[in-house]
Amino acid sequence: MSRTGTGRIGVLAIVLTLLAGACDDGSTTPDTDAVFEIEVAGETFQARVFDPATIADLEARRASGVEGVVAGDLTASDGGFNEPWSWHWDPATVAVADFAIEVCDGRPSFVEADLDYWIDTVGAYCPWGARVVRRVR
Repeated sequence: MSRTGTGRIGVLAIVLTLLAGACDDGSTTPDTDAVFEIEVAGETFQARVFDPATIADLEARRASGVEGVVAGDLTASDGGFNEPWSWHWDPATVAVADFAIEVCDGRPSFVEADLDYWIDTVGAYCPWGARVVRRVR
């Protein structure tokens, strides 16, 4: 192969490497996560969060002591952070909300008592009187 052909292959390899790096949005492995303890009507559960803006929202809610809606899509299993419950919020869906529909409001024990209904029919859990108690990590 000529020197010109070898040079073009080298430039092409560099361009492809740069393009591959530009396409990586880092969404496959979050750089930061936090786990918060949330209290609803005397019961607590934990929520894991990856989104920095949501982490900031939960920190602000914790610091203010204000109760309100925190919501997320439900998933079976404790997720490795929500013991003793057999459910957890999908960390990518956790959000602080201004309001939510009544059907997804309730205590953590309500979700536990009828988990199939909550996951298959309701799909989300959005307690209205949630209080962010502390940041666990």
